[in-house]
Amino acid sequence: MATNYIGIKLGSTVTCIYKSGNGIVLKEPSLIAMPTNVKNKEVKAIGHDAKRLIGKVSENITIFSPIANGVIQYEELAVLMLKGFLKKIFPIKTLGQNIKAVVTVPLGLSPAEKKQFEIVCFKAGIADVDIVPDIVSFAVGSGLDIKSGVSNLIVNIGGDTTNIGVVCNYSVIQGYGLTIGGNIISVAIAKYIEDAHNFEIGVPAAEQLKTEICSLFENFSASKELVGINKKNQLKEKFVINASELYPIVKNYYEKIAEALRSIIDSCDPAVISDIEKNGICFYGGGTNIIGFEKFMFERTKFKIRVFDIPKLNVLGTGELINNPQLLKRITKNN
Repeated sequence: MATNYIGIKLGSTVTCIYKSGNGIVLKEPSLIAMPTNVKNKEVKAIGHDAKRLIGKVSENITIFSPIANGVIQYEELAVLMLKGFLKKIFPIKTLGQNIKAVVTVPLGLSPAEKKQFEIVCFKAGIADVDIVPDIVSFAVGSGLDIKSGVSNLIVNIGGDTTNIGVVCNYSVIQGYGLTIGGNIISVAIAKYIEDAHNFEIGVPAAEQLKTEICSLFENFSASKELVGINKKNQLKEKFVINASELYPIVKNYYEKIAEALRSIIDSCDPAVISDIEKNGICFYGGGTNIIGFEKFMFERTKFKIRVFDIPKLNVLGTGELINNPQLLKRITKNN
């Protein structure tokens, strides 16, 4: 029986699956809808279907995020979610027999937390698993040199976490993980609107607002009309938010990322810093899409900023590793 090779990014916000010979075959929210009564194991929805249920279900159904801050919080739910995703791309009879996976994980995980990703994959029906740091998979997918002595400083700003690492000679020689990401900023925006304007809009609306008008330019002139629930009378009403109001919230989180980045740079060997001066700092992830990002980071680091906006290079990197077993072996050995 032929072996099926896949790459998996089991993220806090999104799960992506690469299938050898087909490319990226799945990209869905890392969500699962289940009965609130934990004894009932019936899966109501996963992925896009679960996200569409947010705010539209009774108290008997709960929408869970099995992974938070890059760590598996609910192992059983993560298994059910991943199994459901695998069923979308494989016949049921395939599961547990001949699937091998390269799985990317964030920096800073303990050995037990890494092992939990393996366990979830095994229980979901995957026969063999290799764990690879996400930023290393990105480096492979984007064509960065990780084989020679050249150092690359890579930053991933994701949904719940930001990972900063120096990759050289197949491994992460210095790295740091922050519990800061796009979701956390969206939650902060929703809370600000509730506190300052007395309107409830929900995190999905705050996320859309962040995408459309938020900026790292202090005097950016943009605004958006929203519909929210007025907490005074519990009625839906329209109101307007200006980008300048949200600037301090957004800036605060990106300042923390820049501080952590600067701290990593300051602790690097002079030879590594020389490579960073030549190659710049490589950024990827949804958190890089905010207006003014490159200028903001350049002003705080004084290094060339390179934003890789091709989607899911980290997931495509798993495909490169699948096709190059020797490189995969070298990376897993060194990380």
